[in-house]
Amino acid sequence: MRDPAKALCAAALTGMLVGAAMVSTRTVSADATPETLAFLRYAIGLALLAPPVLRRWSVRFAARDLFAVAGLGILQFAVLMLLMNYALARLPAATCALVFSTVPLLTMCLAVGTGRERFSWPRMAGAGVAVIGIFLLLAPSAAPADGMRDGRAWAALLGATALGAACSLLYRPYLKRYPALYVSAFAMFVSVVFLAGACLASGAALAPRLSAVQWANVVFIGLSSGAGYFCLLWALGRLDASRVMAFQALAPITAVVIELLGASYPPTWRLAGAFVLVLSGVWFGMRDRREAKP
Repeated sequence: MRDPAKALCAAALTGMLVGAAMVSTRTVSADATPETLAFLRYAIGLALLAPPVLRRWSVRFAARDLFAVAGLGILQFAVLMLLMNYALARLPAATCALVFSTVPLLTMCLAVGTGRERFSWPRMAGAGVAVIGIFLLLAPSAAPADGMRDGRAWAALLGATALGAACSLLYRPYLKRYPALYVSAFAMFVSVVFLAGACLASGAALAPRLSAVQWANVVFIGLSSGAGYFCLLWALGRLDASRVMAFQALAPITAVVIELLGASYPPTWRLAGAFVLVLSGVWFGMRDRREAKP
């Protein structure tokens, strides 16, 4: 399989892992603080990435690049997750997923606006169709509720969405210079240190009291995060950021499929229509083969 095809598969896997982690997070979020859950998520993810990195360490980062990757790690792994967890505690989960699903569109706008990519009608149309599909899927669950006027929660949600799009673009130069595995592991290491400090500062427990089932979900969240972010960065090093991020539309679809199999989400024509729209949008993004600007 050629690198572009592998990168598309990696991007798709990332979107599906994010969706699966959403479902597991719901089972734990009531009994663990946002800081603790974010710390455990990336500590376990780092444990997955560390052995192959330490066994074959052969990369020397330039000092400037080291600081840049560290900053991106804190922004994407720590700050983004803390903002999202803050929003999820105050806004409906469907609302958060719906707003965050605009990351592909925002990524394309940023990429074109900064001259990193050429404007592409197929990708724009694909991202738009996918967002419409997610809206069809989630909008009824995102109905106004108490707290929907919480300005700080909305600011956190919009900030997390903007960070997701911006970081996907900012990583690319470093993924051209260094292997994705090393960039992923170092960025995640810095974020774990940052999140440990955030837990200590807020008084949150690093290891909360959870049931065996909840710990199983935490471990899955961590492992999926480690594998997912490696796949994401590996794909970003080989494809335009807007094309890679289009696959994030698979996250809410995957979450609904898992809940459907668990009989907690009934099959409906609305669900079928959302599937068709999201998959059609991703297909549109895959069909456009123009390269990014150097």
